[in-house]
Amino acid sequence: MSLSADTREEIERLVGKFPERRSALLPALKLAQRDAGWLPEEAIAEAADLVGVPPSAALELARFYTMLHTEPVAPILVVVCAQLPCALRGAQGLIRDLHDAFKDSDQVEVERTSECFGACHRAPMVRVGDRYYENLDEGGRAALIEELRGA
Repeated sequence: MSLSADTREEIERLVGKFPERRSALLPALKLAQRDAGWLPEEAIAEAADLVGVPPSAALELARFYTMLHTEPVAPILVVVCAQLPCALRGAQGLIRDLHDAFKDSDQVEVERTSECFGACHRAPMVRVGDRYYENLDEGGRAALIEELRGA
């Protein structure tokens, strides 16, 4: 597995924006994941090489953050915030509805995050790729499920 030339160039440009190269590691891993769909060890090592850190440091970071996936995931990953504000506004019901809707799908995977998305005033919310869906009441849930079925 090798990162695309575009991703390699994007990581190299990114590194130049940081006063210390190591600071670019997390965004570089995000770019590598976007390219590969997840982070196999080869992609982690390649991103580490571009940033100038040991592969072990990149692997450690990739395994620490739940937003980074060192195992394959479905093409559409729905990440539900279930921290206290989202939980109080129905995150568990949202997770249940999404699981029920996609339990037989190999295209959509639902994941509960341990990290807050930082939009507590618009809870509950989910992230699908780089897009956030907020204020997911019952009507919003139904619309999201239909959108994901059509994707």
